[in-house]
Amino acid sequence: MENFITIRRPSLRTVALILLIGAVAAPPPTAVACTTLLVGKKASADGSVLMATSCDSGSMGLVKVVPAQTFEPGTKRKLYFDFPAPASWQEQAALAKRGFTQVGQIEVDRTYRCVLAAGHFADSVTGGINEHGVSMGIEWMGMKKALVSKLGKVSTCSSHSSSSLIANGLMRAKTAREAIGLMGAMVEEYGFTYYWSPSAGCAIPVVDKNEAWIMEIFGPGADWKPESGRPGAVWCAQRVPDGEVTCNANRSRIGRIDLEDRQNFLGSANIHSLARELGLWKPGAPFVWHEVYGVTGSRGNSLREWAALSLVAPSLGLQATGDPAKDRYPFSVKPDQGVDVAKLAAIMRDTYEGTPFDVTQCEEFRTAKGKLNPMARAVGDRRLFDTVGVKPERCIATGTSGYVYISQIRDWLPDSIAGCMWFTLGPSYTSCFAPIYSGVTELPPSWSRSPDFTRVDRSQAQWKFQLVEDLTGLRYQEAIQDVQKVYEPAEAQFLALQPTMEAYAKKLHREQGAAAAQQFVTAYSNQCLRNVDEAYGKLVDHLTFKYLYSYSADSPAQSPKVKTPSIPKPE
Repeated sequence: MENFITIRRPSLRTVALILLIGAVAAPPPTAVACTTLLVGKKASADGSVLMATSCDSGSMGLVKVVPAQTFEPGTKRKLYFDFPAPASWQEQAALAKRGFTQVGQIEVDRTYRCVLAAGHFADSVTGGINEHGVSMGIEWMGMKKALVSKLGKVSTCSSHSSSSLIANGLMRAKTAREAIGLMGAMVEEYGFTYYWSPSAGCAIPVVDKNEAWIMEIFGPGADWKPESGRPGAVWCAQRVPDGEVTCNANRSRIGRIDLEDRQNFLGSANIHSLARELGLWKPGAPFVWHEVYGVTGSRGNSLREWAALSLVAPSLGLQATGDPAKDRYPFSVKPDQGVDVAKLAAIMRDTYEGTPFDVTQCEEFRTAKGKLNPMARAVGDRRLFDTVGVKPERCIATGTSGYVYISQIRDWLPDSIAGCMWFTLGPSYTSCFAPIYSGVTELPPSWSRSPDFTRVDRSQAQWKFQLVEDLTGLRYQEAIQDVQKVYEPAEAQFLALQPTMEAYAKKLHREQGAAAAQQFVTAYSNQCLRNVDEAYGKLVDHLTFKYLYSYSADSPAQSPKVKTPSIPKPE
């Protein structure tokens, strides 16, 4: 009888299964961390302005098209904002059903067509690209406690798109500068409160065909009231030099500023006065923006900055101690060679491999014979690390990504083709980037429907990406190779087809007009997204058979492949 009740240490397979069930059944933890890289047009390999960004919100994302609209002169657009933010998916769903609170109105004569990305269940826009090639992302950012205000009515990612700074900037601006000015005016008039984390500020990376900017926004302080007549925020934006690359990893990156240099700096009029009023700065002392308004940050902030800048400019020999107070890096650096989409995709998948901060090299991830544990990984479900006894590092890649994308903007192409958002739902290291052009007029429902968090819905692309990431964790060292065999050739073929595809789109635009080009890029983008969606559905089955099913020998021998999209060749 004793043999039947002996308690044994759980096997790696049992631990992995428990983690998988927990990961699928339980809501992921909320994460207030994203990573962005911006590349000036002379720092890129082909003259593109580039932006790579992730929304690491801990929940599934979506991407949707919002058509352009024209209004009668004098039309007022209502602003809706409901605070505080819902704490659960169920509360978010209830908020969407019961309606939102009107907090103001803005006069709008027209809006532009946009591809908007959202990282939460509520109507919380956190990124995207518009028909003119303006693209934005989002960065949560720590700020001084004295700046906190809960009375603001607009945010980077509000509960409703009407009061979302990012949604407004994309829907109403044709250039990055115009978007920054518009968003700055909104926070000054209505007050800024970061919707999902009111004690924080934010950074908004903004790019267009010619320029790349980082805009940083902080609250106005507890004494601010809407009727005070004072600006409801303090903000500053710095342009990335055309020949350089910058990054933001959730702490302020702007240093010394010169508001008289309008080519490279924009900002609110209260930059110095608010700091003086709140006791954050004394006239005569050096004024360094990130020291006055920002915070030192965490180890994960400085390590990601170091990794991003080192990967584009290894010749600089930047050093990292892991101490954010010591590890401050230049606002931007000149890359060793031109940066392209593939390079940015690799950086967004970085987990410090080959550096002293690679946790897979920890002794705890070694077997008794010194071999690497098959479950060893740098990112993923925290319960794995707690079980093994390893403290994970916050990498650029993370399992909490609702979406990741790379915006590639070119000034030599017509608007319908000029902007390409290389987009994926889910974590970068297990998901596949596919092209979405700025001229698209619709997207597949499987990518654009709000995700159903209450059940596994394999008709939605979000669930397929999520399941692939979770299943990969069962035996990561082997399974990640199966996943890479799917996304690596797919991304390579998308990039290889890009010149031919764009040449044909240009020909259509020249001979038949913008509408024909839009129809073509819509069909092409949708075909790529559907092909990735289909392949990842098969990949879920493949990984389930191989790493979860008891009779893994029945698993198909090869990973599925993403079908090659068909395009006509220009004559």
